[in-house]
Amino acid sequence: MVFPVESEDRTMRNLLMLCQDHARLIVEGFRYILKITDALSKNQAVTSEPMGDIQKLINETNTIKNTLIKELNDIGGVLVSRDDFFRLISNFGDIMDHIKGIGARFSEIEKRGWIIPEETGKAVLELSDQAFDSLIKLREAIMSLGFNSEKAVGFTKQIDDIEKKFDEDYVKVEVSIITSGMDLPAMLLLKDSVYLMEDLVDEVRDASDTIRIIAL
Repeated sequence: MVFPVESEDRTMRNLLMLCQDHARLIVEGFRYILKITDALSKNQAVTSEPMGDIQKLINETNTIKNTLIKELNDIGGVLVSRDDFFRLISNFGDIMDHIKGIGARFSEIEKRGWIIPEETGKAVLELSDQAFDSLIKLREAIMSLGFNSEKAVGFTKQIDDIEKKFDEDYVKVEVSIITSGMDLPAMLLLKDSVYLMEDLVDEVRDASDTIRIIAL
């Protein structure tokens, strides 16, 4: 016989493992963004097809999402943090959508051979690095959640610091793009890309807030 507490503990472990897998795939997905951004900043061609790889990761995350939702539905109202996990997996899905959107726009710029001024390209790459750092901290927070809640909360606080720095630099990068003298289509795509990146970091912060609630 499985008692309610045992069922809740088992479900919590399963949910955490699924979220950890999802966070790992998110980080892997953004590595492709860094690869494209690095090529753009140097006005070099991307030798692989990163969007195909990103789509494969999205398919994997969708499978994880469906499994997680099934777990949450099966446990019903027994799990106290059930709604929090729903919010967290929704955040993760939005983050992956943003990664796809950023990658698609960067890829279009690269395919058309549009030139990005060196200073602007470097600024966008630095912004991408900050976004990646926030995802690394998010992954570490969810990895720590199962065994050390205090450590998990510590990582979420680091995400807050990254988000504040990102917001400051985002405005500077946006101005750099607008004043770069690039062709208008390239400028609009690049500007839209960094906007999506800013929105991604906000989603990371929202996910980290949910992790804090689960850690209580």
